[in-house]
Amino acid sequence: MNQKSKIQLKKVSKLDLNLIIEWRNSKNIFYYNTQYFLLNSKIQNDWFDKLQKDTSKKMFIILYGKIKIGVCGLIDIDYKNKNAKIAIIIGKEILHGRGIGKIVISLLLKYGFEKLKLHRINAEVIEYNQNSINLFKKSQFNLDATYRDTIWRSNRWWNIKSMSIFKQDFDKF
Repeated sequence: MNQKSKIQLKKVSKLDLNLIIEWRNSKNIFYYNTQYFLLNSKIQNDWFDKLQKDTSKKMFIILYGKIKIGVCGLIDIDYKNKNAKIAIIIGKEILHGRGIGKIVISLLLKYGFEKLKLHRINAEVIEYNQNSINLFKKSQFNLDATYRDTIWRSNRWWNIKSMSIFKQDFDKF
C-alpha cells in the first residue's frame, strides 16, 4: 500500500476537538498559522457547533491509515463566485516534510473543484513559512499578491503571501 492510498479525509466530529486544540496550540504549528489566538475547549466547541450549520466551511480530519494526523478543509467558500480558501495542519509534526501535505492538498483540490464545482482555491501563508510556500508551489499554486505587514509575530510585522490555483490548472496537474 503506497502512502497516497493511506491518506483519507473524514468529516470532523466532536471527538476530534481535543486533538485539534492540541495541534493548533502546538508552539511549532501556532507560529506558522495565520490565526492569532490559542484555542480552548469553549472556542473549539463553539466553532464545531457553528460548523454544523455553516456551509462556507468544509472541515476534515486527516487520517493516515487509522491514525488521526491533522485537520484540513476549505473555508470562506463563496458559492456564487466559486472561490474558497484552503486550510491544512499536519498535527503530527514527525510527519512534516514527508509528502503528506501534497497528498492532502490534492484531495482537497479534487473535492473543491469536482464536488463543489469551484473555480479558484486560495492559500494564505506567512512569508517566513517557506516550507508551506514550497508545498503550494509544488501543488501548482501561483503567487497572486503579497499583503504587506499583515501579521504580528516575534515582535515584528510579517507579510502574507496569497497563492491560488484555478480549476483548469488542476485539471492539467
